Amino acid sequence: MEHHFPAFDELPVVPGAPQGCLWGFYDRNSKKDELGSLNLLTPRVVKEAACEIQTGRRVQLDWPLDSFKSPGFGRRELQHTILDASENPDINAFVLDDEIHINTQGSSQWDSLKHFAHQKSQVFYGGLTYEQAKKTHTNGIHTWCQAGGITGRGILVDMVRYYRRRDGKLPDAWSTSPIGVNDIQAALAEQGTECRPGDILIMRTGYIKRYNESSEEERRKGMKFGGPAIGIASTEETVRWLYNKHFAALAGDTVSFEAWPPPAGTPFVIHEFALVWWGTPLGELWDLETLAELCEEHERWSFFLTSAPLHLKGGIGSPPGAIAIF
Repeated sequence: MEHHFPAFDELPVVPGAPQGCLWGFYDRNSKKDELGSLNLLTPRVVKEAACEIQTGRRVQLDWPLDSFKSPGFGRRELQHTILDASENPDINAFVLDDEIHINTQGSSQWDSLKHFAHQKSQVFYGGLTYEQAKKTHTNGIHTWCQAGGITGRGILVDMVRYYRRRDGKLPDAWSTSPIGVNDIQAALAEQGTECRPGDILIMRTGYIKRYNESSEEERRKGMKFGGPAIGIASTEETVRWLYNKHFAALAGDTVSFEAWPPPAGTPFVIHEFALVWWGTPLGELWDLETLAELCEEHERWSFFLTSAPLHLKGGIGSPPGAIAIF
């Protein structure tokens, strides 16, 4: 099914929501939508995306689960336990299992449509309330799995490459360094990368690069609770640009996709527009370092992307299980 979007200013007004809300746009046959912009990954879009596979080179974009020794925002770090069946007399076999405890926000992740609410009204995509979200599976990641996962054309916007070539240095990735639309468009133009409806936009900001190059002490300081981070600017210009591009999903290598924290009082927080008003999945802390190298080697910044999140009913976050194929 093809989707024809109204202009941003012509979208119907939704009570309690800002201009630009897409609630109801994807509803069909009186059924309330829970996929949001993943509806754009139609069979035609996915089939065309498969044309990106030319060389067979591939890279997984998940950062190791144990990368963060001190996860930010007060989250617990990974716990990994190996279970030895030979020590169990009821089993009596040389078999190893393992158990893991993770916070799904502790490394590379997808945010589902019930992760970050509109902070003022405490609602999620489609009007799901905060209290309802705690008691139902609605808007959970399992809906993505049931739809076949996230598969389509990925495009990398390599801001590290762009800033290094333009300025000879990088913005501080561990400060609130907003990346504006003009810089994004300039980076895309320099790469020769075209945006298409249904693309999965991936931003390399240098956050993980900075982490990889830092000492443990520097990492602890940089990852303090709610610590600042580089990211896309939370502005009206950004919101309108993202809307007009009609991306299926957004992802990046930083902790919050947008520069964090956003300006106090702004109505254009990207987490709210993406997750709440549009139903657009957000990926964070993706490891894009090898991907950037492959893009440079291939001299193209588009690729086939496949992502298989954890199939958990009502899931709020998940490792992406993302692979880019050239």
